[in-house]
Amino acid sequence: MARGLLKNIAALASGAAVFLLAAALLAWMIARVAEHPGVPRDAGKPPPWFTGEAGAVRETLEHSPVAPAPATGAQSGAAATGGDFVEVAGGSIEIALTEYEMKPGRIRTKPGTVVFVLRNEGRFAHNFHVEGPGVDTTAEKFSPGRTVRLQVTLQQGEYKISCPLSNHDQRGMHGTLIATSRPAGRLTADERR
Repeated sequence: MARGLLKNIAALASGAAVFLLAAALLAWMIARVAEHPGVPRDAGKPPPWFTGEAGAVRETLEHSPVAPAPATGAQSGAAATGGDFVEVAGGSIEIALTEYEMKPGRIRTKPGTVVFVLRNEGRFAHNFHVEGPGVDTTAEKFSPGRTVRLQVTLQQGEYKISCPLSNHDQRGMHGTLIATSRPAGRLTADERR
């Protein structure tokens, strides 16, 4: 009888140890998330074969290269220009925000009043900041699936656009906006001022 009692105590003790270890691990994970609330933990995009995309298994087996996605996000009438800049006629500039990029991220437009039409196509909240000659403004933070508008009057020059939320800018969520009346080419040092 003593032997059976010892077995029961040992089983109870090992079960309690496993429970306490699991509770400690869960408490540690909750504390880590509480340190940086709202900071996305990007695990990356799952492979196509995992998500069940059509033909993904065949493509993986054949090692065929994937074609790059077409550039999106600029207003209709926008065209790619030398230096990977998207030329926007003015008035309205559409930008799609995802983790952790802006599409397009390199834009040329004419000086004057523009409305940024910002679509959050990502999984996390984003915001939008424009900084350059005479401008330093930020849109409100907005949730996934939402579209916000930000009106800005641009002078001639080069502007940095970014998502300053959390560490998004440091992770590559920034770009360049050039406001110029010149048809092509980079601005001179005098025009940037």
